[in-house]
Amino acid sequence: MSQPNVLQGAQNVVINDSNINVADSINYYASASSRTTSDAAIPVKPNSSIRFTGRTDILTKLREHFTAESNDKFRRRKFFLLYGMGGIGKTQICLRFIEDMSDYFSHVFWIDASSIGTITQGLQGICNLPEAQSSALDGSPQSDLWWISSLRENYAMVFDNADNLTPEELEQHFPSGLGGNILITSHNSGLKHLTLQESSLEVKEMEENDAISLLLKAACLDESQEDLQAEASKIVNELFCIPLAIDQAGAFIAFGDTDIRDYLDEYSQYRERLLSYPAFKGASKYNRTVYGTWELSFKEIQQRVKSDDSQRAEAAKSAMFLLAVFAFFHFDHIMEEIFSYATTQEHEEYGDNEQRSGLPLASSIMDHTLLQLHNTGKWDNFTFKEGVRVLLSFSLIKLVSSKGIYTMHPLIHAWGRDRMSSEDRKKYCLMAYGMIAGCLPKDFNKQPYQFRRILVTHLRANIQHSVMTKDEMVDKYFDDADEKIGRMLKEQGYDSEAKKFQILILDARGRILGEEHPDTIRAMGDLATSYQSLGKYAEAEELRIKKLKIKVHNITNKLLGEDHPDTIWAMGNLGNLYWNIGKYADAERLKIKVLDMRNRLLGEDHPDTITATNNLAVSYDCLGKYADAKKLKVKVLNMRNRVLREDHPDTIWLMGNLASTYGSLEKYTDAEKLEIKVLDLRNRLLGDQIQSLPWKNLQ
Repeated sequence: MSQPNVLQGAQNVVINDSNINVADSINYYASASSRTTSDAAIPVKPNSSIRFTGRTDILTKLREHFTAESNDKFRRRKFFLLYGMGGIGKTQICLRFIEDMSDYFSHVFWIDASSIGTITQGLQGICNLPEAQSSALDGSPQSDLWWISSLRENYAMVFDNADNLTPEELEQHFPSGLGGNILITSHNSGLKHLTLQESSLEVKEMEENDAISLLLKAACLDESQEDLQAEASKIVNELFCIPLAIDQAGAFIAFGDTDIRDYLDEYSQYRERLLSYPAFKGASKYNRTVYGTWELSFKEIQQRVKSDDSQRAEAAKSAMFLLAVFAFFHFDHIMEEIFSYATTQEHEEYGDNEQRSGLPLASSIMDHTLLQLHNTGKWDNFTFKEGVRVLLSFSLIKLVSSKGIYTMHPLIHAWGRDRMSSEDRKKYCLMAYGMIAGCLPKDFNKQPYQFRRILVTHLRANIQHSVMTKDEMVDKYFDDADEKIGRMLKEQGYDSEAKKFQILILDARGRILGEEHPDTIRAMGDLATSYQSLGKYAEAEELRIKKLKIKVHNITNKLLGEDHPDTIWAMGNLGNLYWNIGKYADAERLKIKVLDMRNRLLGEDHPDTITATNNLAVSYDCLGKYADAKKLKVKVLNMRNRVLREDHPDTIWLMGNLASTYGSLEKYTDAEKLEIKVLDLRNRLLGDQIQSLPWKNLQ
């Protein structure tokens, strides 16, 4: 291609405030026959919303970046990426920035980069600019990029909405050379490869005061009224300060469909409709609602499933499955370990599940695609990682830790459920429940306590979602899942919720396996322990517990013999019952017997022996036999330190117990040393995590 002077024949060239250079007169030397025009329309930069509010920090960062003097001898092209979830306001920020900088940039080329097709159309449209036509372009995108690269002025090229392109695909549409400035908006943080880390910024939620101002502007209400500001504050917090959602809510109020004071009542009943209602698209320049923005991302992932590239298709399938399952966890602290543990536990417990003949199993409702082992015996996480990568590229999830912890924005989390049919909600809610239960081992000591501390939050969120789908987990029964779920709820202090599952287990096993089956007997004991923890000792409830535990004790003796672990376990529970109803001599006798049998059969370092030793020590404490109690508690603590570790929750609890006994013996110096150590260990174990853990914000 020949390269004529762009402004050949131009006289008295003037740069005005518009985006296109003009001249008082331009003489075109190329003949009309040598020019090719395109049918594509000239791309026009939209105006920013008249309700644009806040974002001064981002606008300042952009201004400083693009106006900073370069140390290079030659001015080098400057890049910047604004990335973040759909509806967060990236396009509006970019529009306002370009408007604020209209005197700084000589040309502004605004390209819809939602696909290669829209980029091509935009570039072809630029060819129709009078200034471009003077260069005898042939109407192709390549000729336009050549023309832009030949501009000596300080132009800006904006690739807006570049959500579906790889860095390589987008870079092909950059003008050659080092001149000009390029600004990109995208869901995909992976485009940082084009701009470098320091030249990119994640756009997050608005500041609350700015969000309140935006809502009242959009609703055409007086911003100075304090009562309206208070109502607006409630709404923007419910919408998590997402600009497009707030703008839509304001439009709904402004149209008179509801009063600002009643909006949240409407929203609680009709969230899906309000966030996807086509009449209220707010400030979106792409004619989309909040839910419509995320739905577009989902449809792109769906389209990839049909790809001829098998790896691309598998990654998209994985992403769709993970998005569906994640929607029925808690939105925060979604751990990769859930899938890792679920995989290894499934393979370890396969034989046990085969023996549960006639009992419904959660493993039957699981999708096992992501639960595969590779030849090392460890979880094969390749497909999982590929699915996560797709979700990250659309900002549908965020990585919060390199250890494989993810989070979803609460509104995206809600959209993930709202978009499903009723049947799919039930299906994926059950799958998520099965995944949570599946990652629990039979022996909790084989798994970090802190993992279950977070996992129980996902379980409780899942139970809440099941209530909303009108398909409550307590109305379903999966023997392999419900037993472990009940144990975890009890371990984490949710005795009342544990009891519901334990009643379900006992009823099902009694009906299917029979009352004298060992698994049924174990279920009786678990339920009795929960009743005991709940303090239900009065009248009828006390009698029910007593009958239940005595029945367990008698049946296990008859069927299994006195030395069987289940018999010893039942004997210990009966001792606890005797203690609670005031039969201290009987309780002490049984607890001593249990400890002797545990020592003889298991050895003193076995966890069950340690528990039995501690139970007897607690009884001695209550009887005022502090010297005997101290002797046993010191022994228990030493064994715990050997078997577990000093900062294990059980070890810390035992230290506190021993400190109490030292106090009763008036050994205050020893008591103080232990109490200080307990406080230090608890702060170390939980102090940094209490504020960040998701159970504080369970929704």
